[in-house]
Amino acid sequence: MASDLRFRDVAKTYGHHKVLRHVDLDIPAGSFVALMGANGAGKTTLLRLAAGLATPTKGQVTLSGVDLQKAGPGLRRMVGFVSHDGLLYGDLTGRQNLLFHGRLFGVADPEARIEELADALDLRKILDRPASVLSRGNKQRLTLARALMHGPEVLFLDEPFTGLDEASSGRLVALLRRLHADGCTIVMTVHEAARAAEGPTRLVVIGEGGIAVDEPIETSSEAATVTAVEHALVGAGASTGGVSGGTAYLVDVPADDEPAERLLSRPTLVTPPARMQAAWLIALKDLRVEMRSRDALTSAALFAVTVLITASFTAIPGSNGQAISTGILWISILFAVLLGVGRSMTRESNDRAMEGLLLSPAPRESIFIGKLVSGLTMMAVIEVFVVPMFLVLATGEAKESALDLPALVAVVLLATLGLVVIATLFSGIAVGSR
Repeated sequence: MASDLRFRDVAKTYGHHKVLRHVDLDIPAGSFVALMGANGAGKTTLLRLAAGLATPTKGQVTLSGVDLQKAGPGLRRMVGFVSHDGLLYGDLTGRQNLLFHGRLFGVADPEARIEELADALDLRKILDRPASVLSRGNKQRLTLARALMHGPEVLFLDEPFTGLDEASSGRLVALLRRLHADGCTIVMTVHEAARAAEGPTRLVVIGEGGIAVDEPIETSSEAATVTAVEHALVGAGASTGGVSGGTAYLVDVPADDEPAERLLSRPTLVTPPARMQAAWLIALKDLRVEMRSRDALTSAALFAVTVLITASFTAIPGSNGQAISTGILWISILFAVLLGVGRSMTRESNDRAMEGLLLSPAPRESIFIGKLVSGLTMMAVIEVFVVPMFLVLATGEAKESALDLPALVAVVLLATLGLVVIATLFSGIAVGSR
């Protein structure tokens, strides 16, 4: 399938701020485009529109002739995306992050693919460390590995050299050149003219909400290429990124780079997980994160137990103790659900991990079902402690009336299900709106 990317009269507005006003751009399959412009010009917005992570206010963005707002699993599997944020889970190790994404994308042998990426991007020392403790440069390399995990045909990179040292930058330059030679479509934002001279064959500059420059990059010599890019930027009124020292970025790339060469053979892909399979993968990921951090589970359980114990001392002698105790139980469960599910969903906004799920071919409802399953599992663990404690308190307060235990259990289960469904839905809406 030809991976032609087209923008037709695209505009994007955030509130009253018009970031892009009128963008018409054709990027044929196999292109290598350097996207430049002043800070705030709309480079990142353009990439997010191209990846399907943002919706144009006006106009249409298509990939392979399909509107990205209607993209199915097959089209989403064609795209790899590297953003300023890692789209990683900080409590999982680098290996666990890559395995999770590989399985969501239907990589037949994700472990073997991880080994290839570890060699190509020098990841072996950091693969088994939590992503949250990695330096900016190491996290950037892991982010690149995540984007390349499924062998995408189209690669969007938002300032991919940020945080990388010279050795890592040289590896990345070599890798991008080889991917482009193999037919991969690459669009990357850069600030320095020297970076645009290290492989891209086309320069696009955004200015005044539209395309200010769109021209091929001459490759007669590196110095001449940098000079030509500088002139184009000056003509468009964009910053050249301080390129007086920019040629220092030009690196000698080895002609033979075996790890990068192995990456050219795209991994074997199988049918991506169906709705319930994807939901199960997401639920297992959530529970694995929770087992490592114990953040949502511990805070929600402590809050529920504290409410239960504290409120039990407020019972008025001679009053309907059973009714009061039951009310206390519902309050503790309600706030435990809100706190537990809320904190779990908030983790998805860290490093914009939720966007990693949205970029995957997993059905959208799988995300909700997976979060729902993990939320119910955590609440079941909490209620194993809370309900027996409630029974002890209720029995002590209401000696005259015996509780209907089967009815209580049934009501607790139904109430928990309803509360977790509502909390998951609204937490997801809150995270998606940030």
